[in-house]
Amino acid sequence: MTVLDLLGLSLGALKERRLRSGLTVLMVIIGVALMTSINGLGGGMNNYISEQLGTLGANVLIVTPSPSGFGPEAQSGLQTKLTPQTVRTIERFQGVKYVVPYFTGSVTLKSQGETRTVAVGGIDQSKLVYIAPKTSLESGSFASSGDSSGIVLGYAIAHPSNLDRPFANTGQTVSVEFSQVENQGGVEKLVTKRKAFQVRGVLNELGSQQIDTQVYISLAAAGTLFEKTGTYDALYVITSTPDENDKVETSITKFYGKNIGVVSPKAIASTIQDLMGTFIGFLSAIAAVSMFVGAVGIITTLYTSVMERTREIGLLKAIGYGRETVLFMFLTESLAIGLLGGLLGLVFGIGGAYVLIQIMPFGGGAITSISPSFSPLSLAQVFLLACGLSGLAGLYPAWRASTLNPITALKKE
Repeated sequence: MTVLDLLGLSLGALKERRLRSGLTVLMVIIGVALMTSINGLGGGMNNYISEQLGTLGANVLIVTPSPSGFGPEAQSGLQTKLTPQTVRTIERFQGVKYVVPYFTGSVTLKSQGETRTVAVGGIDQSKLVYIAPKTSLESGSFASSGDSSGIVLGYAIAHPSNLDRPFANTGQTVSVEFSQVENQGGVEKLVTKRKAFQVRGVLNELGSQQIDTQVYISLAAAGTLFEKTGTYDALYVITSTPDENDKVETSITKFYGKNIGVVSPKAIASTIQDLMGTFIGFLSAIAAVSMFVGAVGIITTLYTSVMERTREIGLLKAIGYGRETVLFMFLTESLAIGLLGGLLGLVFGIGGAYVLIQIMPFGGGAITSISPSFSPLSLAQVFLLACGLSGLAGLYPAWRASTLNPITALKKE
């Protein structure tokens, strides 16, 4: 009997038990699809993180008031105030090219009857090109360091996806509202500040939420608006070359101790990717369990098949089929299940990843979408894992069938 004949017998046996075989294949499909989707989403997230932080220059360090960052989360810990003196001190360190102080806050922006809550950054806009080298203007100009009423809009702010017209154009006036708690006569009250700004320019799309979804005003205007004059939220330290980053970071932490935060975009990306890798690994382990469940299903299906086909096996052996032939026939059935389940699982997994990305908060409806990313190597690994587990699962039933005594098998009712 040829190999094709054996394959025909194996596939014919699976067809005779369509429901049982179909359910077993389904278990393999679910496991493979889960692993494929998770790997695709993980790859997409890693690419997204790299792209977002990759927009910042390689020779940029971010200095914050405390190791935990800046903003409300850092208020409870020990901090180093970032003042003009801090800027002058760090500028003197070897390897430092520029130190760019930065204010940040959240405001309500109003224009032409539309309202948006946006992050506003106060910064010397002439230094933006050093922080994000690909930054450029779609229209207008940057606000000068002494401009108290000029504002520059990120691309996603000026061109929101939910409007069929620009939120604001260069030259238009927008209203900025900022709320804060003030102590008036011993009583705390929420006070809303309002200030009109003229749009000086609009940035080109950079593909970075940090840049595209912000608006920028001068450092002096932000200090006055947020009443933070003299104490900065963060500093961007531009080094001479990326090779100087570690040396400059060491100099800053040695001078200011542990109560200051210094981090590079590369380090941030590495930390986030490590966390994502752990989370994706955990989810992949859960998906792998479902694949092992599929393997148990294959064992159950084939072992039951051996019991049901005892007389058939005895007849085959009686007419001259050897142990190896019977073993190969049943192994072919298990490999066919793995092959079919693996291929369909890859198809459903890739499609499932694109479906999931649309319903997740960071998916297709977001300002900057994350796209699943599949590497040929990971797809091949998942497919081979499915086939390998299927082959291993079929070993015992196949061995059991090959060792049946033909006389005993023929006597079985």
